[in-house]
Amino acid sequence: MIHATTTPQTSFTAIARANAAWNLWANNTLLAWLETKSPELLDVEVTSSFSSIRKTLRHIWNVQDWWMACLLGEEPAFTYGEEYTGTVKDAMEGLTASSQRLHDYFEFLSATEMADTCRVAIPFTGDFDIPRFEMIQHVANHSSYHRGQVVTIARNVGITDAPMTDYMYWNLLER
Repeated sequence: MIHATTTPQTSFTAIARANAAWNLWANNTLLAWLETKSPELLDVEVTSSFSSIRKTLRHIWNVQDWWMACLLGEEPAFTYGEEYTGTVKDAMEGLTASSQRLHDYFEFLSATEMADTCRVAIPFTGDFDIPRFEMIQHVANHSSYHRGQVVTIARNVGITDAPMTDYMYWNLLER
């Protein structure tokens, strides 16, 4: 039998680092799969919150960068809804770099730094003091949600061989 953990308790620091590592792995896994597909298919428009794979990848990248700026104490501009005119390759490279930055940022934070809050002005919602460990959990969850949309869009354009990117798959078999 394979055991998922070797200790009875896992700290929020370890969980935050795991979320950042899983997010990096899952995004890279998805992108490696998409690199084997026709770029034209990644731009086919379908009915979805983001109408193509390219636009969805850009959204994931944009949101990850927005939260990273908040983690760094910056006040990022709100760019939701802006038209993305970059290429699929640009979106893939941007998402890869963004995911790596998040992973690297969380890799060496202390437990105190993970628990420290950052002031975040969330558009249409308000200003909040959010612990860093909760921010990475949100980012990983948000990216996972939109990776699912990428797979759904892909199915709608005839691509049906999506890879597994679930957390538990990574935690038990890929980690």
